[in-house]
Order: sequence, then structure tokens, then C-alpha cells
Amino acid sequence: MNIAYVSFEHPLGISGGGIGTYIGEISKVMSSRGNNVEVFSATHNSDTTLEIDNYKLHLINAKDNFEFRYKVVDIFKHRHQKQKFDIIESAEYGADGLIISENFPKIPLVVKLHTPMFLVEKLNNVFLPLIKKVRFIFGGLIKGEFNEPYWIYRKCKDPEYKIYMRATSISSPSISLKKIITKNWGLSKSIEVIPNPFEPSNELLKLRYRRSSSFIRVTFIGKIEPRKGVINLIQAIPIILKKNSNIKFRFVGAIHESSQRSVLFRKYIKKILSENADKIEFTDFQPRVMLPILLSDTDICIFPSLWENFPNVCLESMSAGKVVIGTNNGGMAEMITHLQNGYLIPPASTKAISKAVIKLAADKMLRKKMGEAARQKVLNHYNAQIIGKATEELYQQIISNKPE
Repeated sequence: MNIAYVSFEHPLGISGGGIGTYIGEISKVMSSRGNNVEVFSATHNSDTTLEIDNYKLHLINAKDNFEFRYKVVDIFKHRHQKQKFDIIESAEYGADGLIISENFPKIPLVVKLHTPMFLVEKLNNVFLPLIKKVRFIFGGLIKGEFNEPYWIYRKCKDPEYKIYMRATSISSPSISLKKIITKNWGLSKSIEVIPNPFEPSNELLKLRYRRSSSFIRVTFIGKIEPRKGVINLIQAIPIILKKNSNIKFRFVGAIHESSQRSVLFRKYIKKILSENADKIEFTDFQPRVMLPILLSDTDICIFPSLWENFPNVCLESMSAGKVVIGTNNGGMAEMITHLQNGYLIPPASTKAISKAVIKLAADKMLRKKMGEAARQKVLNHYNAQIIGKATEELYQQIISNKPE
């Protein structure tokens, strides 16, 4: 098959987050199975084409998803004239392949779900006070304007919804996301559930149980924002330390918000944690190559997100043999079996976070047992052979059903 992946993100271009990681992995997996793969991604540098892992990577200069959407069309057209792509895959997030799909409607399009922006905004606005909403509306009225409420979602104006509706087929890495999309966008096509491939690095697999230390290290990795459950985690820390003062917390990630909200969030964190500053470490964003080092002196990983689709960081931590505390209402609940290979808690629960951390900090054998089981779960369920075969079968089915 001749496969085209269209994605603003790629590890060698604009790395972004989970989408870039997925594109890097799936391109390598599908090319290793004998398919001809070309990836169209963005860069902040000059346009270039690279050959990596037996596939072509076209990097196109673009400042954001919107610009990339349009600039990618010409290079895609040029390559399609030479290569004749059988199928295109693009994410709903960012709608990167929307204009290509409109210009090449005869090529089957697979939309791979990640997490649409309307859901990201909804989760981040969970804690938005009513008074701020009122001020936003009245602020515009005072100026003689009507500011459309940014917390109200209208799918008819959403390019991510438009690419979803154009899809020949849709794939989701989790059952949870499939249900959310079906409820909010309707079921335009059947949605296949195929987890993302994940091949842990040798550095992660070499990590062993942390046998002895003068304290227990709890590590959070991710964007410091409300949807990641950071507010509840911060509120839980003073409660936890009153029960067990031999615990230290590490936050790895940057605050991703508007500058004003970022300042307010930093002040909030400082206020809550002021009495326990010696127990808290903030490292800001760290590249993925640093992950084995960060996990080497970690005892417990915690990702108390309000909801997650398919968090790679959870699989990375599990493959490192670390016990993970995750939430039970999204993709992590499909990765973790409670008390077997991890610990599941309800979202937005300071009490549940406190209870889980206190329990695991006090039981080193339980941490060791669940960490070992977590590593085996990753190796057995998310390897390239299983996911590559399922993805290839989906593509072949779509192509064989293509109208003449």
C-alpha cells in the first residue's frame, strides 16, 4: 500500500505531544511491514524532505495548524502525481488533512481520533467560575459588542468536525473516546478501536524497582493545566504530607495557558504549597529523552486527569516498571487493571488521590508487584506486531471497498 500520513506534529518537526509521538511510531511500524509510507508534517524551519526508518518525511514551514492545512496541499499534490496514494490518515485534532481531503475526495481518508479541541476546552473550563463568564459577556456589552462565549461549543463551525464528517473510516485508540465522539458528533461512520502502537525504549525497560531511599518520590508528568487534574493533586499534597512527611513530589511539565491565567495559576500553586515548598519540585518541560532519568528515582507516577484518551506517558511509566495512579473514566482505565498493574481513582477527587498515594507509599511490595505487572501489560498488548496488523487490515478493507 501507498500510505500518506498528514500531521502538523512529528518528533523531527514540531514535536507537540501525543500526536507527534503516534505519527513517528505508526509510520515506522507500517513501513516495516513493507508498505510505502510518506509523512507530511510541519516545521518552523525551511522546507525539507528526509528519509528515516524506511519512509519519507516531508517537513513544511508553517506557524500553526491553519497555515499548514493549506500549505501542505501543493507538496501532497506533487507527491501524489508520482506515488498515487491508496489511503490518507490524519487526526481530527487540528484538522490537518481537511483541505487535502477536499481537493482529493477520491482517496480514502482515515481520521484517527486523538482528543478534539472542543473536549480539551471543556475539560480546562471545568473550574471556570460563573463570575468570570458574566464579566466576559458584560465586558463586551459595555463596549457595544457581543462576545460569543468561548466556553460554548458549536460544531458546525469546527474544522475538526468537518474532517470527521468527510472521513471514509474512523479509528479511535480507546473505547472511551469513541463513546464521547459518538455522543457529541454523531456516528457518521463506524468507529474502529485500535490502540496506538507503543514500543518502549531500552532505557525504560532497563529500569528496575527503586529498592532503597530516604524518601518516596511521586512524579507527575504532563501539562500543568486543569484538565490534567493538577488542581486536585495540589490540594491533596498537604493532606498527604500530614499523614506521611517522607514523600516528595515532582511536577514535570510547563503551564500551558494564556499569560494572565498562567500567572494566576502559579500564584494559586504557590499559595497552596507554601508550607511544603521543600517537598515540591517543578522541572518545567523536559524532552522525552530525559524520561528514563526522571523515572529512575521515581517510586509512584500519578496522572489524575479529568479525562484522557490514550496517554503515552502512562505506558512509558508502566514500561519502566513504575506503579501508576490513573483515573478510571478514560483511556487509562483500558490500560490499567485496578490493583493488578496499577491503581485507578475517580477524577476530580482530592480524597481519592490522597488515599491512593498514602496507601502505595506505605507498601513497597505492592508497588513492586504492580510495577512488574504493568511492564508486562505494555509489552503484551501494545507492541508493533499486534497494532501494525490491525491497522493494515483496516486500511486494506477500506481500499477494497473503495468505489470504482
